Amino acid sequence: MKTEVYVEHGKWITDHIAPINAVMTISTAILIPLLDFLRPYFPYIGYVAGFTVLVFFSLLLMKMRGMPKGRPLHASIVICSGVCAAAFGVSAVASARHADQGGAIAASAPWAAQLQQTLLDIKNGKSDNPRVELKNMGVEWKPGNLLQASRDGDMKVLALFLKGEMPVTLNGTGNDHQLPYYVVKQDFPKAKEQLRLFKDNGVDLNDPHLAAFNNTDLATQPPNLYAVAKDNGREELASYLAELGVKTDSYPAWKKQEELRKKNRAVYLP
Repeated sequence: MKTEVYVEHGKWITDHIAPINAVMTISTAILIPLLDFLRPYFPYIGYVAGFTVLVFFSLLLMKMRGMPKGRPLHASIVICSGVCAAAFGVSAVASARHADQGGAIAASAPWAAQLQQTLLDIKNGKSDNPRVELKNMGVEWKPGNLLQASRDGDMKVLALFLKGEMPVTLNGTGNDHQLPYYVVKQDFPKAKEQLRLFKDNGVDLNDPHLAAFNNTDLATQPPNLYAVAKDNGREELASYLAELGVKTDSYPAWKKQEELRKKNRAVYLP
C-alpha cells in the first residue's frame, strides 16, 4: 500500500510539478532578455515583473493556507515562482536604469543598440533611413566601408554614408589623412562627382584639415585640397575644386615655401 502511494505521489510530481517549474524557469530565461531588448517598442518588462511578483505572493499565500484543500501546493512551485519573480524584478530595475539607452542589453552591447535602431526605423516606416538602406544592401556601418565605396566609385553607397552623417575622417581605419585627400591625390574613380557629393553633404572643402596629416601642425601642410591637387599634377581636379569654391590664392605662397624647404633639405643632406 505504501509503495503504491509512493509511486502515485512520484507520478504526480513527474507529471505536474517538474513541467511547471521547467516552464517557469525557461520562460523567465527567454522573456527577460527579450523584453529588455524590446523596451523601445513595448516597455512592458516592468509590468511583467510586477505580475510575476503578484503570482509568487499568491502562490505563497495559497501554500500558507493549505490551498487547494486536500492537495496543497508543492513547495518547489512556490520556490521556483519566487526565483522567477526575483529575476524579473532585478532585470526590470536594471532595464529601467538604462531606459534612455534602450535597456540594459543595448547599453552594454553596441551591436544590440544598432539593431534596435534599425528595427525602430523599419517599424516607424523610415525605409529611406541611410543606415537601414545600407544594412538592407549588406553594407556594415563603418569607416572602412566608406573608404572602400570611395575607392570603387560606388556613388550610391558613398551617398548613403554621407547622408547618414558618417564622418570623412576615417577614424579607426589607420589612415593618416581624411577621405577627400585620397580622392584628390589618388584621383579616385568619379573624383569630381565625389567632391561635389562631399560639398552637398556639408563637408567644407576649404577646411585645411582635409589636406593635412592627422594631428600635424597645419603650417607645415598644404593649405587646402586645391594645393594637394596642384602638387600632385591633378590639374583638372584643381580647376574643378576652384569651381566648387575652394580658395586658390594661398597656393602660390605655399608652393614657394615648399620649394625653399626642398632646397634647404638638399643643402643640408649629405
